[in-house]
Amino acid sequence: MSAIDKLQNDLSNWYETSSVGQFMRWWKSELMSFAPEKYQQQLFPQAVNVLLIQKQDEVVVWQDTTGDFVIEQNEDEEVMWWHKIQRIINNAEGRRVNVVYLLPNNEALVRKIALPQAAKENLDDVIGFELDKYVPFKAEQVQLSYKIDQDNSNEDKIVLDLAVIPKHKVANIVALTEEKSIVLDALDVDIGQDEQPKVLGVNLLPVENRKERNYFNLKLNLGLLLLLFVLTYFVMYTSVANKQEKIEQLTNINTDLSKQAKKAKLLRKELKSVIISSKFLNNKKQDNPSLVDILSEMTTRLPEDTYITRLKVDKEKLELTGQSNNASNLVPELDKSSSWFQPEIVGGVTEDRRTKKEKFTIKALLKEPKPEEDDDSTS
Repeated sequence: MSAIDKLQNDLSNWYETSSVGQFMRWWKSELMSFAPEKYQQQLFPQAVNVLLIQKQDEVVVWQDTTGDFVIEQNEDEEVMWWHKIQRIINNAEGRRVNVVYLLPNNEALVRKIALPQAAKENLDDVIGFELDKYVPFKAEQVQLSYKIDQDNSNEDKIVLDLAVIPKHKVANIVALTEEKSIVLDALDVDIGQDEQPKVLGVNLLPVENRKERNYFNLKLNLGLLLLLFVLTYFVMYTSVANKQEKIEQLTNINTDLSKQAKKAKLLRKELKSVIISSKFLNNKKQDNPSLVDILSEMTTRLPEDTYITRLKVDKEKLELTGQSNNASNLVPELDKSSSWFQPEIVGGVTEDRRTKKEKFTIKALLKEPKPEEDDDSTS
């Protein structure tokens, strides 16, 4: 058995018993049920299986119909069995025709053997080495084949249906079919009844005598599978690239917004400082009259015989130094102003010998003092 045939056999055994195979068979049958009957064979072509069973000197041709085999009948009873097969091939309409020669069960030696699971990778070598344990023949005398019994195999052992026939019998069958230009797909063992044949599932036909397999469908499916992976990768890569590009764009936008937010925060801070400064100046302006207002009102309040030699404005205090004919009368007059409060003469009043006027120094408050709270507590 070649590596490709072994791989195909393992995959076929796994597929037939797995849930994937069961689902695909159910899915295919459901799809067929929806398709019109006249198009079912075109959309879902089924392989034609033909069995050849030799009864004495006659070869009986069986053909499957929806899973059951029936004997191929012809109106002309003189039609030879190889002509029947050729007619089936001609009527297959492009569908694959599997021709299997079935040996009677009594002409083949069939044994169930159990091997460790470790031997699964090299079954051909293991069986050939230990063949004398199971059959009374040497390996060079017989043609053997086997099938894994999935129902009885487990994690510890693998159970096989081993079929063995003499090589000369195989040579006779091959010579018979080649003489009639019939190429066999397999040589199997009949384990059914006379009314309905049943194949064991092995292939005792030598590899060099088998019909050459067409791996077009396998190559096509592998190509489509590869294309599917490529397209899936392309879609995923494109999607990831687009998302990465969007992330970069959003990152740049977020960076710009962060910079703008920082600028706005600085501007807000500066605006707050300006507002505080403005309020401070406005409060100062409201709390303390301007120097122009002070001079204007002082010019209005003071009599003409009075002049100022020194004017000092220190924060919330006003100090006037000058000369007047009657300095005592200045205090009541200055007390009428709304620009300063509580004017009073400090340091006394002296006479200037040169001008004969009274020299004075008057101090006042530029901000109205808060009234003291009365102490209502009783002792």
